[in-house]
Amino acid sequence: MKYWFLSLSILFIKEVWGECGYASCPTPEPGYLNIHIVPHTHDDVGWLKTVDQYYYGYKNNIQRAGVQYIIDSVIQELLKDPARRFIYVESAFFWRWWGEQDLTMKETVRELVNEGRLEFISGGWSMNDEAAAHYSAIIDNMAIGIKFLQEEFGECGRPKIGWQIDPFGHSREYANILAKFGFDGLFLGRIDYADKDKRKSTKSMEMIWKAGEGGADGELFTGVNHNNYSPPPGFCFDTLCTDVIMDNKLLEDYNLDAKLEEFKAFATLQSNAYATNNIMLTMGEDFNYQDANMWYKNLDKLMKYMAEGKEEHKMNLFYSTPSCYLKAVKEANVELPSKTDDFFPYASDPHAYWTGYFTSRPALKGMIRKANSLLQACKQVEAKSAATEEDPRLMVAKRSVAVNQHHDAVTGTAKQHVTDDYYLGLHRGMEACHQIVTDALNDPSSACVVNEWCPLLNISQCAFTESRDAFTTVVYNPTPRTESFYVRLPVVDSVEYTIKDTADTENNVAYQVNPIPETVQIIPGRDSKARFELVFVAKVPALESRNFLIVKGTKAYTGIKKMDMKNSGKFRKVSIGNKMNQIEVEASDAEHYKIKLRSGEVKVEMGFSWYTPAVGDNSEWEKRASGAYIFRPNGTNSVPIGDPTGIQLYKGPLYDELHAFYNDWISQIMRTYHTPDNPMYNAVEMEWLVGPIPIENGGKEVVMEYSTADINSEDTFYTDSNGRGLIKRVRNFRETWDLDLTEPISANYYPLNSRIGIRDTSNDLWVMTDRSEGASSMKSGQVEVMVHRRLLFDDAFGVGEALNEEAFGTGLVVRGTHRVLLCGKNCDLESSVVAEQMFAQPVLQFGEACFKDFIDSIHNYREPEKEKKSLELPQTLKLLSMEKYAKSQILVRLENLNPVGGEVVPVNLDELFPGQTITSITKRTLDGNKDREEVYRARMNWTNNYYHPTHDNRIPRYDVYGKKSENSQLYIKNVNGKLIHRSGDFTVNIDAGFIETYLVTLQ
Repeated sequence: MKYWFLSLSILFIKEVWGECGYASCPTPEPGYLNIHIVPHTHDDVGWLKTVDQYYYGYKNNIQRAGVQYIIDSVIQELLKDPARRFIYVESAFFWRWWGEQDLTMKETVRELVNEGRLEFISGGWSMNDEAAAHYSAIIDNMAIGIKFLQEEFGECGRPKIGWQIDPFGHSREYANILAKFGFDGLFLGRIDYADKDKRKSTKSMEMIWKAGEGGADGELFTGVNHNNYSPPPGFCFDTLCTDVIMDNKLLEDYNLDAKLEEFKAFATLQSNAYATNNIMLTMGEDFNYQDANMWYKNLDKLMKYMAEGKEEHKMNLFYSTPSCYLKAVKEANVELPSKTDDFFPYASDPHAYWTGYFTSRPALKGMIRKANSLLQACKQVEAKSAATEEDPRLMVAKRSVAVNQHHDAVTGTAKQHVTDDYYLGLHRGMEACHQIVTDALNDPSSACVVNEWCPLLNISQCAFTESRDAFTTVVYNPTPRTESFYVRLPVVDSVEYTIKDTADTENNVAYQVNPIPETVQIIPGRDSKARFELVFVAKVPALESRNFLIVKGTKAYTGIKKMDMKNSGKFRKVSIGNKMNQIEVEASDAEHYKIKLRSGEVKVEMGFSWYTPAVGDNSEWEKRASGAYIFRPNGTNSVPIGDPTGIQLYKGPLYDELHAFYNDWISQIMRTYHTPDNPMYNAVEMEWLVGPIPIENGGKEVVMEYSTADINSEDTFYTDSNGRGLIKRVRNFRETWDLDLTEPISANYYPLNSRIGIRDTSNDLWVMTDRSEGASSMKSGQVEVMVHRRLLFDDAFGVGEALNEEAFGTGLVVRGTHRVLLCGKNCDLESSVVAEQMFAQPVLQFGEACFKDFIDSIHNYREPEKEKKSLELPQTLKLLSMEKYAKSQILVRLENLNPVGGEVVPVNLDELFPGQTITSITKRTLDGNKDREEVYRARMNWTNNYYHPTHDNRIPRYDVYGKKSENSQLYIKNVNGKLIHRSGDFTVNIDAGFIETYLVTLQ
């Protein structure tokens, strides 16, 4: 009864005081410069302090910041005047604050939201980075924040505007993601200084970003803030600032008249950069409004005194929000330019290119990628469980990955103690996921429990597999097709093994035992006796697991052949590989070796080099140091490491392997697989090990180079956008302004999440990565990827520490993987499939070898397995996510990897839920929280409000409910907008290049 009364009271207030959203916006006045005053705070989800420290206001000796006090203070000030507005962004903080409030306060806040006085903008758990964040993690980060806001505040809590005011450059895919959420606009803070100057002079600070597939569905209004997100100079009215309006003429320091003139001058200056008679002033900064009274009291004065001279200066000030400002721009109906590329790289001055953070803290970036991959698998497993509600442990994992998408987390630009906290959160999230997987994959009636996981497999360490003569390994396949994976497990001895699969006990599973290079064995902190890796092929059906019983034998393993580079005392040329790829090794002298990768007629040379970082005190542009944010090499050429001084080659039944040793801090393993029935193994595997990086001369920035004289790529190369789609890059060129090449290396560096490629009329070369890295092509036929950096100087952009990562008393050692694909012309799709396979790694769990239970499971399992039809979707179809959304409802995202305009992929959703009955499916926005047709119908249409100066490549608008079958009409739409099947078949068609999101309701 109490809640019923509260609901009625909220509805009553909404009727009396007005509505949220555009309906609550103040009306601009024609004939005036309408100045939208937007109070806001920017609250980093970790940077100089940890998330907990920022929320509670702990360790203010590092930074004066306490988010709980900001929200407390703002709410109280909003209640004093219904004209006041405020926007809030970071859901991770608001969720914490909301959980501490009583029912009365929650009702009060809901009233403010319903009246449009408190508005949530963007809504992500964190304000994610756009360079180093993978698109799947971005979607999750935004989706969980929006879901929280929508559940607590209804439609008034759902954001309509993106607010990316602090990330260091902006990606096209992120804009596409927001468009697919149904957002109406996006506001940016940081773009290249030269780009911004050009836009100001041409009144093109606002545009329509043609960011993605689907014509208007992939377009988004985008505005660049005049002053990033800071207030006008002299108008920061916070406890962290020194500005104030003194309006008493009896005071010695009276400054009202001067302040009003300053304000009018700035407003006029800003208005000259925009196309309408509206401008937006961002009144806030980092962790502002801990005493909101200071801000509002001075802003009230400013608006009061400006109103008194309104007819003279023709300026109309009022409290507003970004959405209200966007509404005013839309209603002005001016012609806006369009944009098709992205905003990378970002430079804040001629010698400060923010391209170092593309690679900074590569170990953290690698762990974030693995945690995200595990999370997607974990959500699948949990979605198939019998529980009707989402497992609370899953939210631990979701939040940990979301926090790490923050623009000072995945970027590697936080202080070391904060980074340590990010690592801890990721580990806890991964542990929670493994617990969920354990519960789902184990038979409660069985004594054979598989409940261990090995978090240090990245350094070939696993105490469980090393200490047992027999054990069980469970392999879960997160892809929607049967897949074969090469599973690598650390073991102590090179002996024979017997490996059995529960689904095929008549044949032993193929395996190979390879030595672990000594450079891996001596990684600082590695506590392992393993000197070998047991590698076996695990063939696992789609979205299922397989148990493998592994028993150690006593005979020495003889299945591998070590190749000698000498023949009768003379050095020779040898090769290893398969039909597609050959690795050729030739001794250049007694101590050095040349390595080339050959595929057909194309040869690629591979090696390492480093850039010497610029050092300086940052007092002037020319004295800028390379740091966590900035990549600024001292010179225009990298320093080659040289050819390897040691080579070991091994040929085995499953794959061939080359160990190359360059010096005491760089080594490499190259592999070619003999039976690559998984597309990932078509590419050559490059496992690199770098560190501890020597720190003389200020440190080093290490790159891997791939060079070929057989591909004439000229000035062009291609990089992904957040791991999805490709953007054409042209060396020393910008699409929208003339580039002043003050930093010829870093100005040509771009972020990559999954791949970089070059091509000519005959061949392609692609390099796929296992984490986010910075990369470029500095000359024709060459690709370079920065893998690690260690620096002794700070770049003076706030973090206050040099990027000098250490672990176990020495410089950080990092181990990672590239895959190199040589293929025919325009093999975008092939490289995309390999990149996706690298992301969707199997989940491994371990347990004791339970022989009786294993044999019993064989007898009970074999016959049903023969009858069961396995899910087999094509390699071009990605199951982006599958997760519980609400009781009896599963959210499914499917992506067609084919290029736009390519092959349509049909998917029968029934096959994703064997043994269950689907009652309906509903198409949702990409975030999954809203009916897509409803949102798209209400979305702002900018079709007649923009132009492109050179071209118009719009794709026709995509049918909201997909294409109909050629043979029959599969769906009809009922009154609730749901899809119900007519022919007894829940087949949906996924257009090439599209992600489709479905809410599946089960019986």
